[in-house]
Amino acid sequence: MIADEKLAGLIVFPIALIGVFANWTVALLIRRLPSLKNSFGRLTASQSIGDAIHSTVFSFLFSPMCFFGIDFMKEYSSVIGHILLIAYDISTYSHLCISLNRFCSIVAPIQYDTIFSMSNTKKLIMFSWACLTQIKVMGRLAELDSLTYDWIFDDCKFYYIDDFWVFTFSTTPVCETIVWYADFLKYNSIVLSIVIIDIITVSKVRSFKVHLSSTSSQSHAKKRSAEMNFLKQACLQAFVFVCELITYFLITPRVDGSERWLRFFLSTVAWVCVHMLDGIITLSFNKEFTQTIFRGIKIKDLSGYSTRHPHTENTSNAGSKTKH
Repeated sequence: MIADEKLAGLIVFPIALIGVFANWTVALLIRRLPSLKNSFGRLTASQSIGDAIHSTVFSFLFSPMCFFGIDFMKEYSSVIGHILLIAYDISTYSHLCISLNRFCSIVAPIQYDTIFSMSNTKKLIMFSWACLTQIKVMGRLAELDSLTYDWIFDDCKFYYIDDFWVFTFSTTPVCETIVWYADFLKYNSIVLSIVIIDIITVSKVRSFKVHLSSTSSQSHAKKRSAEMNFLKQACLQAFVFVCELITYFLITPRVDGSERWLRFFLSTVAWVCVHMLDGIITLSFNKEFTQTIFRGIKIKDLSGYSTRHPHTENTSNAGSKTKH
């Protein structure tokens, strides 16, 4: 019979591989889609890259490490875990920015062009990536007199253990304190914020739809319909993200240690699935991806928009405000 660790690697590999194809497809093709040449599209690309890196690490590092029992990789698994944390943070903060983007698009459409201009969106993405990467990498490479940096290097590593085929943090008192505040509470606060923002946004859309159906033109209705489509995408991705946090942080620690496979599915598999589903959901809610990949036809804007001259991009974005 196949060893349990090998089986764990085999289970993770196809799930993560689907995430690799789905998320890298989104990341690479998103600039070609007219309906996503806006702030929402750039934020979605940022999220997809984070998800793609996460899925790639599980496909081509975690799975081979488990299947072939590579001791060298296990010895330095904290480096792999560090990369996973960076990718997870990128995806998480991108989710939050996307929810704020949807909220602003629906609640304050007039101010949207200023707040989420293409220039501001690029700066936001660059700033978040630079900060996240610097904090994680510097924390890995240098011991500084700062809790933010020092705990990662010395007292609180995120590494792989054979017992449950999962990545876990060190069990030192310092690490347990920091993981509670810097991971569990932080991520749950972000997700709670995402849920609240999405609920408010959806409620605003519901009250607006009656007025829209009676007063707006057909073109305006198509644009608002597209915004609703992307709002549904953001809400569904946030829901999947919440489910993963609940299973990983709340349910898994309460599972008996003898239930190795249950802990594995509630933690590792759930973590891989949420990033895989991010890509699948994005592809499912954007028909242009399907056309581009499977039909090979010329990309056209199916959401009621037309390609405009660059100097009118800002004015068109208000109508085309299209997830660890």
